[in-house]
Amino acid sequence: MKKNDIFIGIFVMLACSVANAQTWGCGERDYKCQLDGRMKALEADPKNPENYYNMGLVFQRTKAHKQAVESFGMYVLIPGVKPEYLSDGYNSRGISQRALGKPQLAYDDYSTAIELNPKATSPLINRANVSRDLGKTDQAFADYGKAIALDPKVALAYSNRGHLYSDLSKFDEALKDLAKAIELDPANDEPYYTRAMIYREKRENAKAIADLDKYIAIEPENPQYLADGYLNRGINYAILSKFEAAEKDITKAIELSPKYIDAYKARALVYREMKKIALAEADERKAADLAASPK
Repeated sequence: MKKNDIFIGIFVMLACSVANAQTWGCGERDYKCQLDGRMKALEADPKNPENYYNMGLVFQRTKAHKQAVESFGMYVLIPGVKPEYLSDGYNSRGISQRALGKPQLAYDDYSTAIELNPKATSPLINRANVSRDLGKTDQAFADYGKAIALDPKVALAYSNRGHLYSDLSKFDEALKDLAKAIELDPANDEPYYTRAMIYREKRENAKAIADLDKYIAIEPENPQYLADGYLNRGINYAILSKFEAAEKDITKAIELSPKYIDAYKARALVYREMKKIALAEADERKAADLAASPK
């Protein structure tokens, strides 16, 4: 499994919010500068709702989701905010609620956001994502469909619906959606990875490798996600009996994520196929030691 489901939709939606937000004269990743600036703005004008919203965005960027919920909570309580902007506040608070493991609260916030701005696609997609957490599959499909009806070019809806189809082993539908997502947004890594997993399941390993090539080339920022790409490409190489390529990829996965138990197990199997028994046994011991270690 690659990304935690919490982040499948949240990551891209949050990235969109961040991309559209100001950095207020600070570096894009200089969160201390951004937070200091927003704190000063809030102290200077505590009745300005925009200051609470901007503070919430900075907290989200630093994954301080509890504080983000509080900031967005203040934002939505201030009278006079236009409905479409108020919708953004509830949608943003829902993102942090979900990140905190509170799917029902997130669902409720997304629903309020949709009521306030029925033409916005972001809360529909986010509610669909959290509906998956809650086992509301029909609701998820309905919301993805509504988002696509509102904006047929919203790549994220196709990507996430394709992932849901994949989870349900409806591979033909999943492949159709993922292909559309890639057509609309070829720079997004997620649909390549999901489609590669389907191709591996269908024993179309060369296609899986091609998609993982693209996924790895996009270079996700999170080392664990990149490690997943290398590990799974290595597994596909191993299935095709290309053991040297498999060893190289799985070793790269371990370099990126030194405590990756599945990678040690997979490399051990490759080493055994290559008759490198001592190395295989060393990896098996390493995997067992990591599994026995306190989390």
